[in-house]
Amino acid sequence: MQIIPALTLNYNSCPTFHSNTRVVRDKQGKILYRNTTNFFREDLDWKKFLDYIKNKYQNTPKVNVICHACSDGSEPMSLVMLLREHLPEEYKKFIPVLAKDIDKTVVYRAQQDYVTLFYPDVRLIDRFTNGKYNKYFSPYKAIFEDQSLQVIVNKDLKKDIKFSVADIKEDITSMPSENTIVFCRNFWPYILPEINREKLAQQLAQKLKTNCMVVTGNFDRSVEAGRFLQSAGFKSVNGLCNVFESV
Repeated sequence: MQIIPALTLNYNSCPTFHSNTRVVRDKQGKILYRNTTNFFREDLDWKKFLDYIKNKYQNTPKVNVICHACSDGSEPMSLVMLLREHLPEEYKKFIPVLAKDIDKTVVYRAQQDYVTLFYPDVRLIDRFTNGKYNKYFSPYKAIFEDQSLQVIVNKDLKKDIKFSVADIKEDITSMPSENTIVFCRNFWPYILPEINREKLAQQLAQKLKTNCMVVTGNFDRSVEAGRFLQSAGFKSVNGLCNVFESV
């Protein structure tokens, strides 16, 4: 792999790089939503989150994990790598991760054997897998002018994720009501008008009854998604920003 000068990353702030950035507009040119993501997005304390779910579900034989707005698969792949490396005896009960997005194009990309990332992605993957980047990704197929890499995804990683096209508002009815973790991160501002955000939070609370969790992102804080979730009946997990659980 090409060697570049070391990059200094501030792990306490949101990264400025994105392994996937795509803007979707309507016929008038108005932005409907953005597909913007990267591996191990830093608005979730991944290590603390892992410790929490390990303890929370220690006596649960099967945990349902659903990742909405999965984009190119960076987030579900981040979670699966973390589980495989740090919970080797338990990770299978969290598998498969059901990764879903309303955008057929990004789901199609996510189902392919490769993914596009940047060098900071590589460094974050190495950081959270204890230097196991090469275990999950083969040497790049292409390197582009913006220094992004197209790399081949290990088949063992992809087989633990099931990708499909789905809208969370319609998908809620099929979610298991017990022992379920729902990632619904960084898309709440695109849900308009505001009453629909409140409705989504209520629907999630009505469906996710026992031993369930909802994970949001920093972008969602701009429209107070957490307030809607707590008003609907979830409680904020102490010490874990953007994580809520059923009461």
